[in-house]
Amino acid sequence: MSKFFTNLYKNLFFIGMYTILIVIFSWDYPGYFSRWSYIGLPLTLLNSYLLYAAIYYMIYPAVRISKSWLLNVAFIMLTMVFSTAFYYLISRVSVSDEELRASFDGMQKKMQTPMKPYSVNRVGEVLGGSFVTFWIFFGITWFLVHWHRKKHLSFRLRRWWKQQSLNTSGIHLLYLTMGWVFWLFFTLSPVLFTGKPISWQTTLLMMLPSVLFFYINLKTSFKLLADNKLFLALVVTLCWWAVLLIVKAVLFVILTKGFGLPAVLDGKNVYDAVANAGDKMSVSYNLGKAIGTILSGAAFKELVILLASFIYGYDKRITKYRKELVTISESRQQEQLRQKVLEKAVVDARLQSLKYQINPHFLFNSLNFLYSQSLPLSEELARATMLLSKMMRYGLQENNDEAKVSLSGEVEHLQNFIEFNQLRFSNQLQIDFRTNGQIAIRRIMPLLLITFVENAFKYGELHQSEFPLQIHLTVDSQKLIFFVKNKKRTGPKEDSTGIGLENIRNRLALGYPGKHTLSISDGQDFYSTELTIIL
Repeated sequence: MSKFFTNLYKNLFFIGMYTILIVIFSWDYPGYFSRWSYIGLPLTLLNSYLLYAAIYYMIYPAVRISKSWLLNVAFIMLTMVFSTAFYYLISRVSVSDEELRASFDGMQKKMQTPMKPYSVNRVGEVLGGSFVTFWIFFGITWFLVHWHRKKHLSFRLRRWWKQQSLNTSGIHLLYLTMGWVFWLFFTLSPVLFTGKPISWQTTLLMMLPSVLFFYINLKTSFKLLADNKLFLALVVTLCWWAVLLIVKAVLFVILTKGFGLPAVLDGKNVYDAVANAGDKMSVSYNLGKAIGTILSGAAFKELVILLASFIYGYDKRITKYRKELVTISESRQQEQLRQKVLEKAVVDARLQSLKYQINPHFLFNSLNFLYSQSLPLSEELARATMLLSKMMRYGLQENNDEAKVSLSGEVEHLQNFIEFNQLRFSNQLQIDFRTNGQIAIRRIMPLLLITFVENAFKYGELHQSEFPLQIHLTVDSQKLIFFVKNKKRTGPKEDSTGIGLENIRNRLALGYPGKHTLSISDGQDFYSTELTIIL
């Protein structure tokens, strides 16, 4: 129950809507039953709330999660038995035999059927009414529970309204209005031209389910067609057609028997037409025949409406598919353009590198000579010469024409740089260098990490043991995180041009578009950078 009170306003809204609908469907409009408003209606609301709770907490989750259809049917049948029995008891407790007889006689007069004596022991009719009442309330409850259990419903509604506001223009609304006005004129033209009577209240209210199911079927058809389920979309359209006919029949009875509106459809009074047919049968028979007359007259027109929504949904799917093709084509063109820019940047970088490669073989041979000559004199000097040779070779190498290099090679380059500077400062630098993760199997763009470390060595205070230079590299199956933090050096410092970081930003934008974040924190005493790359 705690979940029910998590979103109080949402729950109050749905319970309030449910209460209003139950009251509308359960109200005693003719006024036959004196005790219904203070006994029957409250008990009906209580039974309906129990039905809502059963569907919300048991039946709906079981249908959505359980794979056993037998278990789902058992839940529904058990709920039907208890709820129908409760509705039957409500009818017997709140309605007396005299009131039931008076309502039966009134129905016979309205249906213009021969008067038959009413038997108070006709349990079947009351039980049948309770059974129909259950299924009507079950459908209403299921619909509300479906939306009640939706997560982030307010966000979904705001997003839907925003999409409709963007996609719906004044011209679009004008076309929709003209379309429904044309449909109304088309269906009523035979009646208008022949001068038959028209009840505009009944006609317009009976048109509301057609409009509602048009858009319901449009949504379901579009969703199924988007998944290439053409046959299933057509079957669902026919199912909606059957449901729409039932809804219109029930609505007609409510409007005419409950609210007293004229029973005039398509230029004729439905109940009078049934009475004039000469079938002097029971009230139930004549009511059923009236409903059959309504369905036979509306079946073809409603089928046309739903098939029109199906075709409209198919057309919307084709239009969306074409837009998706255009979007994919444009994205491919942008990707190709970005790739060309990246290739040009790589070529420019190599050309720039070639300008500084003044006879690299001579340079490396000279460093090897200095290493061999210094080895007998000083191991530290020889080691520094070898590290310098490795760093320069890594920085000038062609990387076999590949845009990415092994991450382990980048880490080795960082280690060589750190060790070389330790030799410069007699191993007095305080450095905390850590790596975590499978480095050997990952690849990144070359020389991305060294710039952050070079900046730390250039501007940082690295001799305080309580504030060591932190260099942390973490790699997992999805991303790489490189973190560098140093204490700022006091006193005179070299001016920063920012060229190195700007170059790194440009390379990241080309090599990892939309897949990286670079955070820089420039505090009063400390400077830190954190680079995250989605691998």
